[in-house]
Amino acid sequence: MRPLSIAVALVSTWAALAGSAWAQVEVVSPRAERTAVVIYRDRPVDTSWLLERSSEGDPDLAREGLALIVETRTIDLPAGEAVIRLRGVATGIVPQTATLDGLPAQVIERNTDFDLLSPGSLLQRSVGEMVRVVRTNPATGEQVEKAAIVRSGPNGTVLEIDGRLEALSCSGLTERILFDRVPEGLSDQPVLSIRTRAQTAGRHTVTLAYLATGLQWSADYVARLNPDGQSLSLRGWITLANFGGTGFADAPVQVVAGNLNRDEDTVPVEPAVVARAPGCWPLDTTTQGIGEPNDILVTGSRSKVVEYLANAPVLSNSDVDEIVVTGSRIVRLGELGDYKIYTLPEPTDVNARQTKQVQFLEQADVGFTRTYAVDVLEDNGEEPKQPVLMLRLRNEAATGLGLPLPGGGVSLFESQAGQTLFTGQARFEDKGVGLPVDLYFGEAMDVTLEQETGEAVRSRGLKRVPLTVTIRNDKPELIEVEVRPGEAAYQGFRIVRSSARHVINEGGFPAWRLRIPAGGTTTLTYTIEYDD
Repeated sequence: MRPLSIAVALVSTWAALAGSAWAQVEVVSPRAERTAVVIYRDRPVDTSWLLERSSEGDPDLAREGLALIVETRTIDLPAGEAVIRLRGVATGIVPQTATLDGLPAQVIERNTDFDLLSPGSLLQRSVGEMVRVVRTNPATGEQVEKAAIVRSGPNGTVLEIDGRLEALSCSGLTERILFDRVPEGLSDQPVLSIRTRAQTAGRHTVTLAYLATGLQWSADYVARLNPDGQSLSLRGWITLANFGGTGFADAPVQVVAGNLNRDEDTVPVEPAVVARAPGCWPLDTTTQGIGEPNDILVTGSRSKVVEYLANAPVLSNSDVDEIVVTGSRIVRLGELGDYKIYTLPEPTDVNARQTKQVQFLEQADVGFTRTYAVDVLEDNGEEPKQPVLMLRLRNEAATGLGLPLPGGGVSLFESQAGQTLFTGQARFEDKGVGLPVDLYFGEAMDVTLEQETGEAVRSRGLKRVPLTVTIRNDKPELIEVEVRPGEAAYQGFRIVRSSARHVINEGGFPAWRLRIPAGGTTTLTYTIEYDD
């Protein structure tokens, strides 16, 4: 009797475990009720470069950028053990960063499922299930629909039709399979699953927060010179770019300026992909109709028809489908520790594969000085050089600024004879209040510099070189030119002698600022030494 008692005990134990598993309840939260988005960046982003990559369908954009997504959801929590499936999270979710607050239950296990809905995964999850096969005669166009049972998955699909086994796409006719539903666990979006154990049931409002990739922001400015020639109007725009597959409707949005340190392990979850063998199984023949791109169709799936192509890419490309510009209200500036945070004035839609521009700065009278800058190296040769136009701004309230400026691109416009003309573009890094902002816009065609390099000698192990530079100004007004010795960063550098007094510029290097009269020339001679 002892063996029988042991067997009965084992059966009882198995039944108890099975009963516990069967009693486990699944709760699905289909989407967030409210979502807030905070987008970070670890360096200034070039908007043009970002959009160019998008137009080329660069898939890496979906894995770049970083945002904090904060969702509010209502969950009906059952007593005992349950699996809560949180659908609708961002495609770029970094699962290890997810936190769930407001759920009075013990979290036993957490998983991120991303079994990508594809022709291969549909067939794999439908083995033993009833589907419909539609065959089209390519000669007559006649279509015949048959009920079928999937007997083998994506790597050599076998169907049972009218009691016989047939290989998919080997009938000589154009074929496709119709699925009446999407098998559980498949999605074109990742799903966060949480196994919980609760003492009592109840409805709870919870907050789900996680980091996600695929969202970026950049700053761009438009500068227009005022008629006085000594000030400009400056307008700043923030561009929001969502290269992921998830949109966020009516969401409060903030962007954070500052070089954020980012862990290399902050990467999104990768979808599990099941490929489908396109050829005729098992001989891989070239029968007509094989590999048709539309032989997998899902109908009646979650309130809309979804069609997946048999040879479709794993992920959709990152093309930006729409560009939205809005400038009705100004973004608010705030503090976030050592960073600056900009809050959009009202909730907005951050749709998938969309860029949106909102205005964050408008200053009407920003003072500047116009200077022409040129770097001179002793081995530049004898060809004349064109100095570069530089507008120098000081980020101070006294000059019309005095605000933190996220780094980005600046487009400059001037008015000539009543016509507004584009005169160049420049870029700058993040600038705090009180710092200079030097904007370089291109070479001046009517200002030239010629140089003569004398014979170099050695003194105390250093190279000593005399130079003569002559600057000609063909403009109808007096200008200032900043001449910079290109060797200033070399070890042991010093100016031995010069015909004009030098200064230390905003970059911390020596330079000569020379005033050149209209239609005139100015000559500078100097000797430098450095360790070459």
